[in-house]
Amino acid sequence: MSEILFEKLEACGKLPTPPAVVVKLLDLTRKPDVSIREVADTLALDPVLAAKILRFVNSPMSGVTRKVTSLQQAAALMGIRSVKMMALSFAVMDSASAKPCDGFDAKQFVVQSMCCGIAARRLSETCKLESPQDSFLAGLLSQIGRSVLASAEPDQYAKLLSKAKHIPEDLPPLEQVAFSTDYTIIGSQLLQKWGIPPAICRAVEIFHHSDAWNEKDSLARILNVAETTSSVMCPSGCGDPTPISEYTDRASTHFQIKEDEATALLKLISGDLDDARIALELPEGNIRSVDALEGEIRERITELGIAMHLENQQLVQRQEDLVRRAVTDPLTGIGNRAAFDQQMASTLERAAREHSPFALFMIDVDHFKSFNDRYGHQAGDRVLETIAHAIDENIHKVDFVARYGGEEFAVIVPATPVDEVARLAERLRRVVETAPCDWYGDVLHVAISIGVATFEEIADSHDAPAIIRAADEQLYAAKSAGRNQVKMLSATSPKTMVDLPR
Repeated sequence: MSEILFEKLEACGKLPTPPAVVVKLLDLTRKPDVSIREVADTLALDPVLAAKILRFVNSPMSGVTRKVTSLQQAAALMGIRSVKMMALSFAVMDSASAKPCDGFDAKQFVVQSMCCGIAARRLSETCKLESPQDSFLAGLLSQIGRSVLASAEPDQYAKLLSKAKHIPEDLPPLEQVAFSTDYTIIGSQLLQKWGIPPAICRAVEIFHHSDAWNEKDSLARILNVAETTSSVMCPSGCGDPTPISEYTDRASTHFQIKEDEATALLKLISGDLDDARIALELPEGNIRSVDALEGEIRERITELGIAMHLENQQLVQRQEDLVRRAVTDPLTGIGNRAAFDQQMASTLERAAREHSPFALFMIDVDHFKSFNDRYGHQAGDRVLETIAHAIDENIHKVDFVARYGGEEFAVIVPATPVDEVARLAERLRRVVETAPCDWYGDVLHVAISIGVATFEEIADSHDAPAIIRAADEQLYAAKSAGRNQVKMLSATSPKTMVDLPR
């Protein structure tokens, strides 16, 4: 469809025609044996164009370090192909000074085209991809399709421009709806007609169409970022300027350019654009100042800092949540077996270091299976939640309760005299026995058996297995004696265990 529209525009004479000197130059450079003198003599026929080329070659943008005083020198230093494309580019920009349709800002078009060229050259130099001269000229010519469509279909294009928030990056999808093509494709077809190298034509055609890129299309990627740079620095359209983050994100995605490097590059492009405006006598246009860009860069850095801080906080929170879930029983909310093992080891280590008392309660729910059998497993869960809450609310702050497994709980009681340990165990038994446990109107009568092993001092932090075994034996004794009671063993240390009566 784009070929049909191009052919229609060509047949109606609506395609732009370069000045006679540029047409002659294009024909001349198609000859394989064309000389630099012939190119220079042809350019000299248009004094205004010739002067503009000399001003460009002598500006910082060209990369030429010596003073150039003649067109022949310029052609020799820049190359015939580059001079040809430069002449064509400047001629196209000059022809765009007329307003083709309502809403088309001709001055801004020239400024944006130059900015695209400068940004493309800087990106090429930074990434060491493509020829900087070719990149500059490709960027300069990449916008020509906008002028073609605006001139060929002024009424329709004026309506389209009024809908674009950011120009030019918002245009291709709108143009596709209106014309079944867009300015990149039309521009590429025109450049092909003028004999511009195929690699540049392809880059201009696809730089907005990433689905058509392959690994060799580095120039298309350069133009993609360059156009975004132009939208940041030389905004037009009905919306706010394109945010710098769009430019830095694309620079990072396509060329792995870091944010600080991308912002430094933006300042260089801004300086180059100022030089070009003076050297080539470009229209003022809407160009954002360095101060405005630096202000947005500072805001961007602040935003990134805040975002990074929030991200770090979220990361810390996620890590804390993972750690908490790893050591928390999901049903009761108290510690799980892993938490018990960690707490047992650290508490015993401290007790051994300080030679302080230590006690362990092993607790089992009496007749727990009957709750599951009669009321269902959810009722059994309610029983476990009730017991966990009752124990957790009635132990000392330094004590630690965990669900040991199934219907078993464990309580670590450090640095507590034996008589207080006995009172605590009995208090927990009574609290659970009297704790209300309602199940849809039925009162569940809950009781526990407790086995206690308590020691006057801990001499070895590796005594955990012996202590757990001693408390388990007391729990078994409490069960055997009729349940709903406490059995306790007290000894000087786990090495010398003497069973004392309750």
